[in-house]
Amino acid sequence: MDFSSDSLNGLLTFSQVGWLVVAVACGGLVYRAGFRRGWQEGSREGRRARREEESALYLRGLNFLLADEPDKAIEEFIKVVRINSETVEIYLSLGSLFRARGEVGRAIRIHQNIIARPNLPVDIRSGAMFGLAEDFRQGGFVDRAVEAYRQVLEVAPNHQKALAGLQALHESEGRWAAALEILHKLHKVTGQSDPRREAHIRLKMGQEALRESEADRAISQFQAALKVFPGCVEACRLLGEWQLEVGNVRQAIKSFSTLKKTRPSHFFLLVDPLKRAYDLLGDAEGFEKCMSEAVDAPSASARLIIRWSQMLSEAGRLEEAAEVLRKGQIKYPGMAEVARRLIALEAKQGNWRDVFYVAEGCLDHLTSQHKNFQCSQCGFKSKDIYWKCPQCHRWDTSEPL
Repeated sequence: MDFSSDSLNGLLTFSQVGWLVVAVACGGLVYRAGFRRGWQEGSREGRRARREEESALYLRGLNFLLADEPDKAIEEFIKVVRINSETVEIYLSLGSLFRARGEVGRAIRIHQNIIARPNLPVDIRSGAMFGLAEDFRQGGFVDRAVEAYRQVLEVAPNHQKALAGLQALHESEGRWAAALEILHKLHKVTGQSDPRREAHIRLKMGQEALRESEADRAISQFQAALKVFPGCVEACRLLGEWQLEVGNVRQAIKSFSTLKKTRPSHFFLLVDPLKRAYDLLGDAEGFEKCMSEAVDAPSASARLIIRWSQMLSEAGRLEEAAEVLRKGQIKYPGMAEVARRLIALEAKQGNWRDVFYVAEGCLDHLTSQHKNFQCSQCGFKSKDIYWKCPQCHRWDTSEPL
């Protein structure tokens, strides 16, 4: 495999930390491969000279990384590969680097050439196949990427990155059943579940079922989504909307209201369909009781408070709407939207003294949270001035905002 220094021009700059990780990995591989080949071939003097040259090239590459000159560092590492063509692991790293800079074609060729080598260790072969799958994925060759991921899993069934890559690819292509199947395999391998992801995959499967007029299957998926993640907003909404459509209004109210307990921060998103359900029952008092309980709860979000106040205001109940916002301002003193709406309501009722107090209270809170100084070197912000920055440790870099 031939690499020229010209092929390195324009390589994307990685963070120094990222390069150091690459350097350490490459260094270990270089030494291991160098010693292995050195003991197998040539005279003792030749072995020593080869090892010394590889070591010198590696150290120069490491120095370039420390100096944040990745292009020059890669040139040195490629020289190592030229000296010792058996360093397959280095080729794997180079393939990943070429993919990172967008040269997918070159990365594909590197990984294909590695896979073509006979008698590769299982871990090296699976690593090259995974790299090829990533190349295909980035290059937009979806079917080839799927096949490459599957080949990795045939060699290494518990390859976490291959499972994750294949699962994400199925998601991006809308292959929801396949995505869920791989997600379950990934859970078994890692021992870690992802209930939010599973819930939304099941939602997509339910929506597909609705489009195919398979209501029972759709409802089953929505319910399964809520079982794995009770706070799934869309599952509550879709299940409730379907129940409204088939005339099961009370069950719809129950579905919408579930979010008050399972995810109160997002309950405001279901207020409108909940009101529609109560209106179908002609139960305005029931809706008002539900909203009052939700707004008075310690977990009530500012958005819910604003929405209920808006509804009261639209009904001409200005004083009640203002009272809801007053309580909201006590709970969220720095929420500008709460203060703005409360000021508008107080002004509408001619309560100018209250307007002043609301504005003053909100501004006092906001200014108390304001940062007064910022480091000109690293951007660290603080309320008080620091003559030595706590973050970058530079002297006298604190500037007023």
